[in-house]
Amino acid sequence: MLYKGVSVLTWNMEEALEYYKRQGAPGDQNALVSLLREIQEEFGGIPANLLPEAADFYGIRESLLTALIRRIPSLRLADTHTLELCGGPNCGKHRALWDQAERLCKSRPDVILKQVPCMRLCGKGPNLRWDGKLYHKADEALLRMLTEE
Repeated sequence: MLYKGVSVLTWNMEEALEYYKRQGAPGDQNALVSLLREIQEEFGGIPANLLPEAADFYGIRESLLTALIRRIPSLRLADTHTLELCGGPNCGKHRALWDQAERLCKSRPDVILKQVPCMRLCGKGPNLRWDGKLYHKADEALLRMLTEE
């Protein structure tokens, strides 16, 4: 594509799929993750409507791509948020925080709530991650602020 007489590269899904196939996708999960990161960078999140195309291209289940997205904190579907609460021995004691998160997220289908293993920041807990950003000394007010944006 030309813009003001200068050649400008445009992102193309088919080219990206072909490129990562040459890099080892789908057998190499690192190549799949790199593809997902590139898609996320292009769109500001991974549009759910692109997952069936990628899955079909690679001959894999869409659920595999969704599982990768949910497993890796830096990846997220477009228009979705991920709230991860530390489940370590200290943070896990804050059951009221988990209960509040469940209540708040029930009305937010765009929020994926999960408890993760110890974040190893026990002295700063309770800890949580919202879309990959870490928060310390989490409380119900912080949860409300994040989920009501």
